[in-house]
Amino acid sequence: MAAQEHSTFREGLGTGLVGAAVVAVWYVLCDLVAGRPLHTFDALGRVFIGGQVPTTGGPVDAGAVIGSLLLLVVTSVLAGWGLTLLTHLAARNPALRMGVWLGIVVAFCYLLGLTYMVNQWTGGRLPLWEVIGGTVLGVVTMVWLLWRRHPRLERSFHEAPLGDEVRTPGHAPGGPRV
Repeated sequence: MAAQEHSTFREGLGTGLVGAAVVAVWYVLCDLVAGRPLHTFDALGRVFIGGQVPTTGGPVDAGAVIGSLLLLVVTSVLAGWGLTLLTHLAARNPALRMGVWLGIVVAFCYLLGLTYMVNQWTGGRLPLWEVIGGTVLGVVTMVWLLWRRHPRLERSFHEAPLGDEVRTPGHAPGGPRV
């Protein structure tokens, strides 16, 4: 499929929604296994929507759950649009592949740090490993979807390994001038 046939808006929207669905299912499964239905959504909603420290027990706040679910969808769609745009650019210009990779790594490390800080601020009440696991699954799913939809990008890795895009310019004949 040619890159011109891809709509960054539609493809990014779909990619982000799939990523959000994967994260939401992960949170629900983790909470069901722990015997605390919707605890992760409740905790995230209380922190990011209400600005409160989540409680360790008690009833789930429906507003916090809906707010955190909406926040998850919005941030996932924004990430999907960004990843799709970067994928389209890197598919057209292989020299951008390393920048895309570094951008993904930096963004992921930022999210890890933010998650850890929020966990410390809440006194460990934010389900740290559930959030980190969901983030990893969501990002990996979005990257995998884009990788599958852009075979030209995959072929570029076979033609030139990552980091091999930039050639060192040769020196002028006679060596460097002093």
